[in-house]
Amino acid sequence: MSEPEARQDDRLARVPKGLREHVQKDIALEKIISWAPYDLSPEGMYIHGYLALAQGRLGHFHKRDGLWQGEWLKTEKVRNAVLVDGLGMGVLRLISDSDVLGEWRFTRRHEKDIAQLHRQLERQITGKEPEPEPAKPLGEGEKKIRCDKCGRVIPSWSEVCPACMSRRKILARLLDFVKPYKWQAAGGMALAMLMTVAGLVRPGLTKPMVNRGLGAAKGASGDYGTVLLYVGVMAGLTLFMAVAGGLRGRLMGRLGSRMARDVRDRTYEHLHKLSLSFFSRKPTGSLITRITSDSDRIWDFVAWTLVESVISLLTVTGVGVALFVLNWRLACFVILPIPLMLFLTLVFHKRLHTFFHRIFHRWSVMTAVVSDALPGVRVIKTFSQEQREVARFADKNAHVYYGEMDMISTWTLFGPVLQLCSQIGAIIVWALGGYWVVTGRYHMDVGTLIAYTGYMWMFYGPIHTIAHMDRMFNRAATSVQRIFEVLDTPPAVFSKSGALPAAHLRGAIELRNVTFSYDGVRRVLKNINLEIEAGEMIGLAGPSGGGKTTLVNLICRFYDVLEGAILIDGVDVRDYDVQDLRRRIGVVLQEPFLFYGTVAENIAYGQPHATRQEIIRAARAANAHEFIVGFPDGYDTMVGERGQTLSGGERQRISIARAILHNPRILILDEATSSVDTESEKLIQDAIARLVTDRTTIAIAHRLSTLRRASRLVILDKGEMVELGTHEELEAKEDGLYAKLLNMQREMRSLIALSG
Repeated sequence: MSEPEARQDDRLARVPKGLREHVQKDIALEKIISWAPYDLSPEGMYIHGYLALAQGRLGHFHKRDGLWQGEWLKTEKVRNAVLVDGLGMGVLRLISDSDVLGEWRFTRRHEKDIAQLHRQLERQITGKEPEPEPAKPLGEGEKKIRCDKCGRVIPSWSEVCPACMSRRKILARLLDFVKPYKWQAAGGMALAMLMTVAGLVRPGLTKPMVNRGLGAAKGASGDYGTVLLYVGVMAGLTLFMAVAGGLRGRLMGRLGSRMARDVRDRTYEHLHKLSLSFFSRKPTGSLITRITSDSDRIWDFVAWTLVESVISLLTVTGVGVALFVLNWRLACFVILPIPLMLFLTLVFHKRLHTFFHRIFHRWSVMTAVVSDALPGVRVIKTFSQEQREVARFADKNAHVYYGEMDMISTWTLFGPVLQLCSQIGAIIVWALGGYWVVTGRYHMDVGTLIAYTGYMWMFYGPIHTIAHMDRMFNRAATSVQRIFEVLDTPPAVFSKSGALPAAHLRGAIELRNVTFSYDGVRRVLKNINLEIEAGEMIGLAGPSGGGKTTLVNLICRFYDVLEGAILIDGVDVRDYDVQDLRRRIGVVLQEPFLFYGTVAENIAYGQPHATRQEIIRAARAANAHEFIVGFPDGYDTMVGERGQTLSGGERQRISIARAILHNPRILILDEATSSVDTESEKLIQDAIARLVTDRTTIAIAHRLSTLRRASRLVILDKGEMVELGTHEELEAKEDGLYAKLLNMQREMRSLIALSG
């Protein structure tokens, strides 16, 4: 099946069957370009409606009395299609030359579908060909409101549907991580089975030892040698179980650690494949706990819970057989409490599952508070907000505490109830068994009764273990589900099959009708068209929020365009290998990010195999060498987390040195001098002048005077390119936006000079 056919099938699968049959009476379904549900009537009442856009007409349908009804409008009459943003809802309004042709209201739930249809409708109105409508995957990290499987609302404390968590599927997926260590796992399970067999033999030795050795059977005189024989066998079995248990623990402990390591590696690796949109929607604390705490719970599950569950199941099976062989009548009373115990386990399982999801969510929120506050400790201290942050953490910590208390209250009730059920069975066995020994009924003797009670407790013990393992399984399953939620998130930006290398880029950039939206609804860039020659320096300016940073993010392919295309050397950036493309692009940010490590390591971050001479050469070009050699350890000086031990100008020059050593074909400067003093700015400007030579450069700046070196300036406002030209050309346009911004900055400098 081709990709367009797959998209068509995916769209149709989301449309109600009755509506498809109704529409098919008028038009073939494959001719529908876009579908979109709407759910509000003009009076604001909830309804079930759909819009269907075909070439030349738009159908609107709603369900009444169980039947779909509606009509088609000709789009040739539409002069404008407007999306009106309201409070908690929106309106799609079609306007002709003299009238409103129709309007449809919808809640936020459907705004992406409506926006998608609106884009296709606009293309019809303007005479453009429809673009292929993508299938409807959720954006990276976007939280689902309802479960795709059962339709239930997903609770706020969970990121997946708790009701649809399949134990079997979770366990099967977790066991995929065991495959590389299958022989080690098989060895651990074999030892567990041998331990189970040895454990089953021991109580069986009690009967002959009591009846023959101690003379408890009728007509027996007792024989101490027989007692010693059975005691010796028991001691040997006990020693074997101890040795096997130690080996099993060692094997499974190592297996669990290796699995947890693999899970952490794979999760962390996958996180780096995901796009910026994922991280903008996910709290850092939530991701940290998945890599650390959640993976550790997997180790606990594999090394302990899984093996103990297998041993318990084998023991229950073997002991159950032994109980019926010894005395089937008593066995019926032993298993009498089991249905009640299983019922209680199922009831408590559902409650515990909810508790664990809620607790882990609260842990993520609490971790997010810590990861948010510690990097900003300087700001916290500057505003004397230590107590406020302590109170904020205490509040989230209390939420974790109360969640754990709720779980403990439930769990501590569950344990005694199970214990009571098993004690009832034990009381019945002693009462009936003792009576049968005294009366001699059913061939019951003292040895049989003692052996029977031993097996009985061996039977109830694993039942308790399995019930308690349910808590451990819930704990691990919740963690596994949270980890697989990350692993199952497809990257929004990826290299397609047969992607082209970008090794020999010249750096010519072309933007063709580029439109972009972060949320799929509100456009932050609208129909941008621009050609940049290889080696040219372009300046981006305009009011805040105009779309400057978004534009360079698209060139770096941190995001993909919503409409249109970005070409580098005549090739769509989506056709290049993502990693190879980004290796040819260098970025110097307004707030440079330095990693914990030495100065040399930070400069060589993009070229980890660079020699010390190459690092020093880059530092000299960035005007950074002089202050670096002034440090006690020179290039081996530790810069501290995020470079907090350095000044803003020093961090920026190290960042420029990193870009110089990276040697990109395309350079992006995002407010590189906005946060430094005048002296540092002069040094940084000199370094940038050397850096931009023979490279395609896109510079963003609010200080418009810093863009004089640019061959052309692009002025963006509210997502649109409103001006394009040289500094002199735009300055001469007195009514232009650039000229107004330039005059405002000149007036501001004059006021500062007068006040100084």
